[in-house]
Parts: sequence; C-alpha cells; structure tokens
Amino acid sequence: MPNPFVPQDTQARYLIDRPAGVAHIRLDLALDFAARTLSGSAALTLRVRREGLSAVTLSAVDMELHGVTVDGVAVALADVAYDGSSLRVPLHPPRPRGSTLDLVVAYTARPTKGLYFLAPDENDPDRPEQCWTQGQDEDARHVFPCIDVPAEKATTELICLAPRDKVLLSNGDLLERSDVEPNQTRWHYKLSSPQASYLVTLVCGPFAEMRDHASETNVDLYYFLPPHRVADGQRALAKTPRMVDVFSKLIGIPYPHRRYSQVFVADFIFGGMENTTATTLTEQALLDERAALDHDVEPLVAHELAHQWWGDLVTCREWPEAWLNEGFATYFEYVWFEQDRGRDEADWHALAQLDHYLHEANEYQRPIVCRHFRAPIEIFDGHLYEKGGRVLHMLRHLVGDDAFFEALGTYGRRHAGGTVETRDLVRVFEEVTGRSLDRFFDQWVLRPGHPDLRVTWVWDDERKVGQLKVVQTQAGDNVAAYELHVDVGFEIEGRLVTQRFSMGEARQAIDMRLERSPTMVVFDIGGTLLATVKLELPPPLLMRQLAAGPAAIDRIAAARALGDVPEPRVVKALAKAALEDTFWGVRATAVTQLGQMAPRTDALDALLPALSASDPRVRRAAAAALGNFRGHPQAADALVARLGSGDDSVFVLGNAARALGQTRDPRAVALLPTLFATPSFQDTVKVGALDGLGASSSEAAIDPLIAAYHPGASAAARRAALKAVAQAAEGTTHKRRVREHLEGALGDRDFTVRAAAAIGLLTLRDRKAEPALEAALRRETDGRAQRFIDRTLRHLRDPGADDGTLGTLKAEVERLRDTLKGMQERVERLETPAVSVLPAKPPATKPPRRPRPAARREDKKPRSKPRR
Repeated sequence: MPNPFVPQDTQARYLIDRPAGVAHIRLDLALDFAARTLSGSAALTLRVRREGLSAVTLSAVDMELHGVTVDGVAVALADVAYDGSSLRVPLHPPRPRGSTLDLVVAYTARPTKGLYFLAPDENDPDRPEQCWTQGQDEDARHVFPCIDVPAEKATTELICLAPRDKVLLSNGDLLERSDVEPNQTRWHYKLSSPQASYLVTLVCGPFAEMRDHASETNVDLYYFLPPHRVADGQRALAKTPRMVDVFSKLIGIPYPHRRYSQVFVADFIFGGMENTTATTLTEQALLDERAALDHDVEPLVAHELAHQWWGDLVTCREWPEAWLNEGFATYFEYVWFEQDRGRDEADWHALAQLDHYLHEANEYQRPIVCRHFRAPIEIFDGHLYEKGGRVLHMLRHLVGDDAFFEALGTYGRRHAGGTVETRDLVRVFEEVTGRSLDRFFDQWVLRPGHPDLRVTWVWDDERKVGQLKVVQTQAGDNVAAYELHVDVGFEIEGRLVTQRFSMGEARQAIDMRLERSPTMVVFDIGGTLLATVKLELPPPLLMRQLAAGPAAIDRIAAARALGDVPEPRVVKALAKAALEDTFWGVRATAVTQLGQMAPRTDALDALLPALSASDPRVRRAAAAALGNFRGHPQAADALVARLGSGDDSVFVLGNAARALGQTRDPRAVALLPTLFATPSFQDTVKVGALDGLGASSSEAAIDPLIAAYHPGASAAARRAALKAVAQAAEGTTHKRRVREHLEGALGDRDFTVRAAAAIGLLTLRDRKAEPALEAALRRETDGRAQRFIDRTLRHLRDPGADDGTLGTLKAEVERLRDTLKGMQERVERLETPAVSVLPAKPPATKPPRRPRPAARREDKKPRSKPRR
C-alpha cells in the first residue's frame, strides 16, 4: 500500500470567510536594496458583503506598521490588532452591506518570503543585484497587506521607486516611467482586469529589454534578460509570438491583454511563475548554443503562457481546485507540441508526464481535488500537474476535438475574470456535449488512484474469433472498476481496423469475430489512458506493432512490452527499431529496453551502435542504458571512450559519466573527478560525474564527493554531491562522517540543496540524524523543503514504511530542476476470467488518426514550475 499523502490526522482545508471583498489594490512603494526592505503604502478598495461590518481583517506578515486610514480618517495604531501575521482594522461606524471603503496601510517590510533580494557575495561574486516577488501560493501577504486567497480578485496598480540603473516590471501596462532624485526612477504599472493577490509581481534588476510582436493577435511582447545572455534569451523565447496566436485561436479567446512580458531572474525558486501579463522565469532556462542541440524550454514557456488564460483569467476558487490552473497549463504543453512539432513529439512529452505521475503514485495516491494538506504547496505535485493534464487528454479523446475546444472556449468566456471549481468545468462540458460526465470526473478527479491493466489476446483459428481480455488489477482501498473508453486497432492483411470499446468491469473479455488472425493488435491506440498497462500479447504481435504501429506512441508501447521478453528474436526487433524507426523517441525507447535486458551480451552488442547515433537524444539513451551492464568491460570501455572523445551534447556526456559509475568499473573513481571542471549547461556533466561516483559504491569516492560540496559550487552540483555521498557511504564504515556532513548541509542557502541533504540522510537510514532534522524542520521557511524533511523524519521513525518514499523524494528534487525523467512503473498481477461479448460482424474500417481540433493545424504544449 502506498504511504499516505500526509499524516492521517491532517485537517481538511476550507476557504476562509470574506465579509469584505477587494475591488482594487494600489501599491505605492520604494525599494531599498542595501537594507533589503520594501516600504510605502497599500491602498485597498473594499466592497462590504456582510451587514454591519465592524472590522476588516487582512493577512500581513512581519510588517512594521506606520499608519492606517479608513476613508481618509486615521485609525489609532493602538486600536489596530496586529499579531505579526493578521491585521484587524476596526470600522467606526460599522458598514452596511453593499457599501465600499478605502483602507490604506503604511508599512515597511523586510520579507523572508514573497520578496527576495539578491546581491553578489563571496560564494557567488557574479550574482546580479536583483529583487523579485513570488506570491504563490500564500506568500503575497509577506509583501503587502491583502486577502491572500485565490477567490479574491482585484484590479491592481503598482507605483514603485527603484534605483535608476535598474529596470522594474509589474503587471499590466506601463503608464509612466520618470526619473526622480536622487538617482531613482518612478515606475507606474496598472492592470485593469482582476487578478488574485498571488499573481501580483514586482521584479527589479539590471535587465536588457527586447521586443517582439504576435501579429495575428496584435500583442506586444517584452523580454527582459541578463545583459550578457541576450542571444540565449532569443533562443529560449523565439516561438512566443506563435504560441500567443495559436493558443488564442484554439481556446477561442484572444490573449486578454495588450502586452505580455517574460523576465529571467537569478536564483528563482520555481521554473517559472505566470504573474498576469508578466511571467517570471529562472535564468536556468536560458539555453546556450550547445545545450540547445538536444534540449529546449518550450514546455516551460508554453506552460506559463497558457496560465494567462488558465489560472490568471480564469482562476481556481481555492487551492484544492488548483488543477484547474496547473493541469490545464500542463496539458497545453501537449497542445503546443502537437501544433508545432506534430503528434509524435506531443505524445512523447505526454508519456514522460504520465511516467512522472505513476512514479509519484507508487508512493502515495490522492484525489486531484484534495482538501487534506498542511500547506497549499504540498498539493503542487504530479497529481495536480501531470495527472490533471492527462485527465484533460482523456476528456478530449472521449468527447472529440471540436466539442473539447468549443467547451474550453465557453468555459473560459463564461468565467473570465472570475473563479471556478471543478463542477463549473463539468457543467460547461455537459452543456456543450450533451454527455453526463459526473462519473468521469468522479473517478479521475475526485477519487485517488488509477487503473492497473493486464491485457491479453488469444486467437481461436477454428472459430475465427479473437478474445481481448482486460483485467483491472489495482489494489488497495479504492478498487472500484474504472469506466474506460479504449480504441483498439487490428491489422488484417495490412489494413488497420479500429474499434472503440467501453469497459466498466474489473474483468472484461471481448470476443472479436474477424476474417483472419490479425498481425497486430494495438490496445489503447494513440496512448490516451491514464493507467499502467501490462501488455501480455504474443511476441509476434508486439514485434509487428513495434515495426508498424500507426503512431510513435504505439510503437513505444510495444518496445516497452518487449523489454520483458528477453528472447533473441526480440533483441533483433529492438535493435532494428533502435536504428531504423522514423521517430527518435521510438529509437531511444528501443535502446533503453535493450539496456533492461542486461547482462545479455546480444543486447549489449545491439545497443553499442546507438552510442554513435546521429540524434543526440538517442545517444543519451544509449549512454544511460550501458550503465545497466554492471561488471561488463565492453560497456565500460565504450563509456570511457565516449568520455575521452567527447560529444557535442553535454547530456550525452553527463549520462555516460553516470553510467560509468553504475558499471562499477574501477576506472570510474579516477576518471569521473576529472570531469568536475567541465563547463556545461546547468552543470550537467559535473552532476553526471557526481552521480556516477555515488553509484560506484566505492569508499574511494567519498572524499572527492565531500570535497565537491562547497559554497562556490552550483546548487545543482551541491545537490548531486550530497545525494551521491550518501549513496557511496551505504554499507561502509564512513556513515557517521557522512551523516555529519549531510547534517551540516541542512543549513545550505538553497532550499533544494537542503532537501537533497534530507534525502541523503534518508538514504543512510541513521536515526541519529533525527535531532538535526527536527532542528532543520523548525527553522525551514520553504514549504517544499519542509515536506522533504518531514517525510524523511517520518520514514526514519517508521523503518517499515514503504520503500518507495526514497525514490519519490529523489525524483521530486529532480523535478525542482525542471527535469522530467521517464520512469517505468509496471505492476504484474494475476489474471481473472471474464464474461465475453461477441459482435455479430467485424468492426468498420477507419483511418488510425487522433481527433483534431477544427481550426488547427499544428500545436502543443507548455509547462514549468518545478513545480511550482
């Protein structure tokens, strides 16, 4: 049984009372970089909802109050109740329902969250002097007094004094920019459409400005970049104009503002944040020319842009419903790829997302709409993002493209400027399609888990009948059968016949009367299901599917299934696909499956040529797969040779370094530290070398790994060094030394590194670390790091807990680096007989195509935020 998402005594979270609503927020502020403070006033125009309202309560954390006025009349500070987090202002006389009032709070804030000041220091002398806000989920209250819930939306205005040598960005239109003395610039932005408080942004730093334009929608685009990274910024954002136009057309709602800005900042705590009209992106997303060979950030760029509709224009009413923000933006990553690169690329990306969710679900499963959490950040996980996006993909498959995009447009227009719950989405889709969708949303959104499917096919040549048997094997507290709508393809004499089946039973068998035995049976053609699928089909059918499946995702499914069939004929089929398939993702999957067949020498022989493939993404897969051949000199020789000769792709080199350590070859400990100084995008090569040292399980790796953790190293390298040293120390006499090293890293300046230290301590499984972890938990301010540390503590105290925790924690840290890594989670269970139904005649023939939206030719995909 998976571990619970949160402790079982966690209370449900509900929306707070809001006796007064916010209509407009005007912030008049000044930045002090030296003091790291923000000072000025927040003026809120409030609408009274409750008769006889005698006080207004705002969230305001750690602020020094200078004065409060209501409708221009000063309120004595002695009469204002303020406890450091909640500000209660009395109203004399009480206000009638429907009236408005203007409340102004003058204050100074020195935030520890919500607003972050950066400056060079001895550990990072090149760090720029910047500041930026990050309000999601409930951190706007650290920056200005507000009603800090997504249900409360208001128009906003920001006036701010900033140093003259810096650029300042906020929401909406720039109304004024004027220089004032001494050496200050006054910036005035205004957003005339309502937004939630968490979307209010303020970014200030020494940025270069670039401009672009979305021609079809007439939207002005602004890119703010580190001055020395302009070319990298152009590379990362080049497709923004088309994204704006494509999304506007598909959604049926033009981009809802006159301008859209994107700014890259240092040390950002997410991959990106969709502040209304002004997205903040991490500098880590800036691609140098070499990294761009086999990596791009279009999913991140598209994800944050999609939020301008899904999350900003239409906002979840409360955080339990946040999939209406994040699941939508995640799915529009798929939409972008589909439009821009075609279905195969889109399906590949969706498969990586599905794998991420399934890996997380191996530790815990929760409903997508979930009220039980200690802090909202806890639900920003693979269930919210990847599972949410997959639910939309299945909904699209169920209702068809035309109805799907028509319903999305209706939903967006109806709730523009407002807030929504899942039932609002359901009702619109029911109106547009005429379908009853309560069961669909109940099983996929309101209920935890997913189906685990075991699929078999048996042909009776005498009767000319084939039996497709699908058994739902999911176990646990939520074992009710899912209602599935699955397309199955049958190839007969080179002709593909497809049939859609509705399956609502836990054990279901369907007899198909066909002209002759099919040469290919493709279950879930197009790969739309959110499920684990164990294909137990005869190898010839799978090999034919691998060779001629109608879509790349179908061939990938066959390759994955064949990885469990270590036969010579299968090795040959995978080897052929690895070299000849038209889509690189199929070639890479075939390579990966050959690696899963280790230690077979024929699989290794078939795998080695892929290390010289023309596509670097296939070479990456080959390098990683060679790590499975532990103790095999030929695999290690190939990796050493690749590291010696180099590669255009830094990701190939990173994987080769990691794999060399996994082979346990004695050369790894001497060779890998020499790669630490190799410059690469996000320290990819160094991280691979550190991972490889950890995987080498050599005591000789411990000293270089400890030395690799130092303040001057990048956060990525520090994370990797901590996780690797814990791995290397397992089963050695160095556990105490390494434990103390990891305990010291719990105070690292970067929250992802602190999380990695906690994961390292979990790897060691030394309960003597509990006091250090408890102290770290008490002082931790980042909700994600708190979750890592808390889970580690719980797991150490309960050694019998599910071992999936460790792997999931590691994967979540990688997610914080905006890295989606495909993982295979397949569960084999016992087959149970089922009742069969025999159609009277063969199904009708139709082309094997996925539905397409009416007014669309190519498009797909966004996403980011490690998650947020």
